[in-house]
Amino acid sequence: MRPTLSALAAAFSLCLPAWCMAQQTGVRVYGILDVFAGNTNTSGGVAARAINNGGMTTSYYGIGGSEELGQGVKTVFALEGVVRLDTGESGRFPNDPLFSRAAYVGLNGDFGTIKLGRVPNPLFQASAAVNPYAYSTRFSPLMTQLWSAPYGVAVTGDTGWSNALHYTSPTLGGVTLVGQYAPGENPATSSHNAAAVLRYEAGPLLLVAGGQRVEAGLGITTAAPRQDTWLLGVSYDLRAVKLYGSYDRNRTDLTGRRTRTAQLGLQVPSGSGRYLLAWARSREDGLNRPEFRRDTATAGYDYSLSVRTDVYAVFVYDKLSTASDGNTTALGIRHKF
Repeated sequence: MRPTLSALAAAFSLCLPAWCMAQQTGVRVYGILDVFAGNTNTSGGVAARAINNGGMTTSYYGIGGSEELGQGVKTVFALEGVVRLDTGESGRFPNDPLFSRAAYVGLNGDFGTIKLGRVPNPLFQASAAVNPYAYSTRFSPLMTQLWSAPYGVAVTGDTGWSNALHYTSPTLGGVTLVGQYAPGENPATSSHNAAAVLRYEAGPLLLVAGGQRVEAGLGITTAAPRQDTWLLGVSYDLRAVKLYGSYDRNRTDLTGRRTRTAQLGLQVPSGSGRYLLAWARSREDGLNRPEFRRDTATAGYDYSLSVRTDVYAVFVYDKLSTASDGNTTALGIRHKF
């Protein structure tokens, strides 16, 4: 018994300084675990019954925090990785980086926030702010059409940028500016990515306007070397109902591919739950290709079991003008820690 107690005491004495340091620097572990069961099918696709990861939010884990440096300045950092709960694998797809969601360190103060590393895409975050399904790339009509491969992924360049320099300004009069730059780091080219988003918040009103130019990353090829994207969005909370709307436009060089996406949505609180309704239409054309449309509509109900756990039921209708319709039904659970 004595050797066991001595070993425990020694281990505790070694861990205590590290634990104290973690408290002083504000280190925390956090994340979201989200999984659903259902039938999934996009327009023109093949229906499948499956247990799938990340219905309302892509499942992820994170380690992050801050350290006070004095005079109102502090260090901020985060390491965030995606996990697929249906298989237990890491990453959004095979060979995805371990910390594909975020991996950065930076400074925060009266001057704003500066981050260096892999940082979430500002335009992706702006899109999430102006639709009732937020970051859901499974169910949100806006997010699926702009950012999800099964629905055509209108926007290239990924939801997070590597090798990025990020800046968020202080909020003045409700206005916040977010800017991000990422060199392509290819000696043979001068390719780079750049984005800027302007947010205005006044009580129940949120307005966002942003744009990005992408020359490196997912979706960029020699046949499609650059894409410009613009987004305008709004949300307004009437308390009895919250309204959303947005318009996105992008153009890809050489291919001449153009996509225009309009979206409307609403969220209605109901006791411990909320009803969610959204619709988006994308029109796409390009060189030597006829115009086609995609309509996606989603109806769902999200019920909070506690502060950190909710369950949801969702129905998605998807229709390409060139193919038969597809329907998705899902029942899921999400836990935040």
